[in-house]
Amino acid sequence: MEKDRDMLDTIQQNILDNSELDEDTRQRYVVFIQELRHPHGIPVGVAAERLGLWLEEVRARGHSDLLRNWQLLLNELILTRKVILVRPQFLLQCLLNGIQLDKTPVELNLILTVLKTLQKEELRLYWTELASFPYSNDVSRAVVVVQCQDLVFADLEQSDDGDTDGNCSRQLANTLIRNFFDGFWLDNSKEDQWSLLLSHSLHLLQRIVAKQPDFAAQHVPELMGLVQTYMLFGTESEASARNQAPRRVQPAQQSAAYGQDDELEPEPQPIHKQRTGGRKNKMRKMRSLARQRNQSTNETLETNPRDRLLLTGHLDYGCLTGDSGENFPVSDSAGDPQMSGMRQVRNLQAKVRISALHLLGSLAKHLPRRSLYGYWHILFPSGENGATNGHLLRLGHTDSNARCRAVALQLAAQILYGSKSFLSQASSKGPSNYTPFAMSLASSLMSSYRCLSGILEREFAPPVLTQCLKCLAVLVQATPFEQLEMGFVYEFVGHVKKLAKNGDIPVVVSALLVMEMLLSTPRLTPEMASAVGLSPNQRNLQMDDVQGSEQDFLDSDAEVELEEDAMEEHLEQSEQQKVAVSADAALPPIPRNSWLLRQVLRYLESLGTAPPIRVECFQVLLAMGTHIGLLRGHQIRLCRVIMSGLGDATFDVRLYAARCLDSIGYQLGRLVPESSERESQLSFWLSLLPVIYKAYDEAAGASLKCALCDALSNIGTYTFERLSLGQRNALLAFLSGCASDDAEEPLVRAAALRAMAVHVLHPSLKGDLVFVENAAELSLNLVNDTQLVVRTKAAWALGNISDALLGGVTLHSERISEELLGRLIQAASLSCGDHDKVKANAVRSLGNLLQVLQLQPGENFEQMQAAISKLLDCVKNVSSAKVKWNACHAIGNLVRHRAFFATNHLAGILFPALSQLIVQHANFKVRINATAVLLQLEQRQDIGNHFALVWRSILEALERSNALDSFEEYNHRDALQQQLCLAIAKLLSLAKASDLTGMREALEEDRLEAVRSTWRRVAFRIVPEQSAPLFTCIPLVEQRLQTETVLPQQRSALAFIAGNLKLDP
Repeated sequence: MEKDRDMLDTIQQNILDNSELDEDTRQRYVVFIQELRHPHGIPVGVAAERLGLWLEEVRARGHSDLLRNWQLLLNELILTRKVILVRPQFLLQCLLNGIQLDKTPVELNLILTVLKTLQKEELRLYWTELASFPYSNDVSRAVVVVQCQDLVFADLEQSDDGDTDGNCSRQLANTLIRNFFDGFWLDNSKEDQWSLLLSHSLHLLQRIVAKQPDFAAQHVPELMGLVQTYMLFGTESEASARNQAPRRVQPAQQSAAYGQDDELEPEPQPIHKQRTGGRKNKMRKMRSLARQRNQSTNETLETNPRDRLLLTGHLDYGCLTGDSGENFPVSDSAGDPQMSGMRQVRNLQAKVRISALHLLGSLAKHLPRRSLYGYWHILFPSGENGATNGHLLRLGHTDSNARCRAVALQLAAQILYGSKSFLSQASSKGPSNYTPFAMSLASSLMSSYRCLSGILEREFAPPVLTQCLKCLAVLVQATPFEQLEMGFVYEFVGHVKKLAKNGDIPVVVSALLVMEMLLSTPRLTPEMASAVGLSPNQRNLQMDDVQGSEQDFLDSDAEVELEEDAMEEHLEQSEQQKVAVSADAALPPIPRNSWLLRQVLRYLESLGTAPPIRVECFQVLLAMGTHIGLLRGHQIRLCRVIMSGLGDATFDVRLYAARCLDSIGYQLGRLVPESSERESQLSFWLSLLPVIYKAYDEAAGASLKCALCDALSNIGTYTFERLSLGQRNALLAFLSGCASDDAEEPLVRAAALRAMAVHVLHPSLKGDLVFVENAAELSLNLVNDTQLVVRTKAAWALGNISDALLGGVTLHSERISEELLGRLIQAASLSCGDHDKVKANAVRSLGNLLQVLQLQPGENFEQMQAAISKLLDCVKNVSSAKVKWNACHAIGNLVRHRAFFATNHLAGILFPALSQLIVQHANFKVRINATAVLLQLEQRQDIGNHFALVWRSILEALERSNALDSFEEYNHRDALQQQLCLAIAKLLSLAKASDLTGMREALEEDRLEAVRSTWRRVAFRIVPEQSAPLFTCIPLVEQRLQTETVLPQQRSALAFIAGNLKLDP
């Protein structure tokens, strides 16, 4: 208020003292000044046209000092909202007129202030003009111009209007980059103004990159050069290079070796293998930011995606990480102007570094990983000690600003997302005469671990520690431990172990997250197993390769606990002694080296543990379930903490306790317990069953109910068969009630149905036709649901139910009702036209149901023919390899029955489709199962006039089996060749004399040598029991044809075939 009055008084006095003004003009100026005054401080509304004309008049009279004072006054009044502009675009247009390079900093500041008063839809109208605004070599002017451009472009970034083609923004970005690389402002830069220009320019470039990803892809070397130069701006190590222009950074040539980001789809597993309850042991994976952003917001099963909360933090990097200048107490010298100026300079320099990191973050978000990892050498340490270049981890280690350190580490974690396939190339083993790329990458990886360990050792700010631990968790998840040297795991695990006992909740959660990722590695190295406390007798590792010196190294540090661990163990024993319960006395002690299990159980057993820590502890236990030796023998304590978790007041704790039980129960169910564990494993489930029922009744969300039903499906055959009849009936009644409750959500009903379908294959229930029919009725209610996941589970359940029905038909005389069987076949047939995930299970169940139908008395010809047509349609027209595989397997079981070939129609579809699959399909397992159908044929008349086509297809497939389009099929090549040779032997045993001439012609083509060599190699490679048909097929066909009339040409063809394929034992 006083400042505004002083400025008005000064301007009024200048007007009165100006002798060049006539009296009328002087009086008009004074009156206008009086209008801007208001005694009560109420804002004054002023027409922008009047202000524009006023400024034009002052400029025309050549009163530069008065014009400058007016502009300063208007800028202050508008900023403080003492003056409200009416139609401000008129004043803005007046200010933009004239020669743009002649604009003073004061006038440019007024333009920026007026822009801030405009509506968003009006701002974008000035983008074209502002984007082409020329830059002055005066840094103070350039700063304001960039601020104006950034203000307007921020609105364009959030809209689809304006600059739709992106030409203006591209030209602006090119101009900025060119000015920086040419050193346009270096000679006229002051410390504070230069820092402001850098931070605002980098921020504007970051916005343009986010809006124009194509521009980023075309100018990656220039943008990476800016990032490399300015992300260490103002640090002591870069003080000498502060006034040097940036340089282009070219990508490394090794980036071409990096393939696709996504992991390959798992190959379909044979359905005759051990059942896993329709599930796999789920491993927690780091998901890329793009996938997290694209993740559906209405996922029912995942109401609170923890991966996003734990690993990505805030997408606005460092927004809650704090700043060293704001979160730490001010020193006694805060009142010193010199110290205050230095602090301001340091803050401005920190803003430059943060802006450079934001630009890198935008590049990482929009560039493909293949391009981004070409710049690995400037983003992560490339030397042995990690100090040879200015990388992100160095910034996170040495920067004096806590926010910069946190932002750098968070950005490093973002770049490491999806790096697993790239880092899989790293290997510490290689030639000694040169350094291949794999060894260089391994050296960079080891240096990264050393840098992160150094940060954990020296850092004290909790936000930075949290980001460092999250970065370490991502790196652990992507590291190929088996290909690297030993020793670095102990280094970072020691620091993580201390931070797991920290008093800050986010730090503790992040430390446990690191250990969760370490445990999620499917195959633990000896060092990793020792670091997490997995004793040698419980490891699924080949220890023979470990040399004596390495074995001593393995057990030197991790097996021996420090004094604090001994104290913790003493405290734990004293706590256990306080609980005077007989069952507690029988608890087995936790091994001394199992510090992680001890710490997790201590957190879960403590009533004062914060919910986020409890949630992460259950996640760690879930990961431990993958290596069940860590938990084996501790079922009693696990039962207690899970029971406590299921009764917790926090929903997330209950949810992850249920998921932990699901995983641990699944792994325990796969084990055959030792005699000493049988009682504890049975009591584990007996204690939990009532708690699960209660938790289900009190659960409010579908996700928790689904997790509890999934957990009940993992009781396992051993435990289930040892439950009493009442407990068994109570469990089945509970699941049946959940699956039949029409008021319940379909996802929950499907989860309960899946659990029933798991139990239906237990020996005591497989022959219980009443229970099987009940489960079948429930599956029919859900197989047509609108949700894909529900239909998938229902189709899988129907597959298990059909397995039970087929097994029950052969064991018992009781048969399923024809009406229900017909409805099941109809439902499976309709599901064969659904999504591929549903089809894969529908064809399996349809094949089983048709076998049951063949054994049922009565007329069912039309129904069987229609269902078989559905299976053939899946073989012929569906693109999914798993669907084709299951369909071939189902048809292979059906062709053994004569009813399949009752008409020629089905054979006319089957054999051409099989011939095409055998020769052309890319998946070798599909070819194997298509060939297996031919091995089930019993009579020559079943093939009909398709014999020549099938024979030629098998020979061509055998010839092409050595040509691998994908190296992943190498493991299945031998099995395919064996199956094809057995099919050749089968066709030879079925061949008639009239077939021999065509068989010779097909064999005489260019493939003769390849077929003969593969035939002999397979015959002498496989075991005698399997190779017998290859040795006996020729003698058998010669013997059989001796009793038939054979033409000379046919006998010559038989001699030719025998001469090339006959084997001597």
